[in-house]
Amino acid sequence: MTPKQHIVSSELAFPVTKRSGPVPRWHGLATLVLAFSVLWTMAGCKSVKGVKGAVGRAIPFRSSELSIKVDIAAEANHNSPIALDVALIKDKDLMKSALAMPAQDWFGKKKDLRRRFGKRLQVTSWEWVPGQTISPIVIDVPWKLSGVMVFANYSSPGSHSAPLPLGGKVSISLKQDDFTLENDK
Repeated sequence: MTPKQHIVSSELAFPVTKRSGPVPRWHGLATLVLAFSVLWTMAGCKSVKGVKGAVGRAIPFRSSELSIKVDIAAEANHNSPIALDVALIKDKDLMKSALAMPAQDWFGKKKDLRRRFGKRLQVTSWEWVPGQTISPIVIDVPWKLSGVMVFANYSSPGSHSAPLPLGGKVSISLKQDDFTLENDK
């Protein structure tokens, strides 16, 4: 018998080396250490770039932080208080609807949406006056999330809503008739 033989099955053929004697004791330990190292490395990864979420972003394996810096102009919302909601959405269909939903509809339906979607919708709300100074806001974004949306309740017409990234830093400037959104680096 030769040292290498081929085992042929109906699906694949691969070489097998015939060993003489027992498998070295360190072989099993080395395999265990290698497997543990791979798992440890993967646990440290925040995301896999090849896996895309519902709105085309990487899906993180663990929660991440979304840091929001808010700047409110003195003439924001025509010098009237302005409500702002950040919605963490865990439902694909709701996320699709939210992407097309203007803020006026959001604020009118928010109570019903929270009741219908329960834990699949987490909303954080604020209301500020023009010119108010706001400390940076940090939101823990869970890893199983379809998306994050921001809605600003302006008195002027317009959508006043936008998707936010699943992590990182964002600046929101609340201006007279609408807000602007900028990803910080």
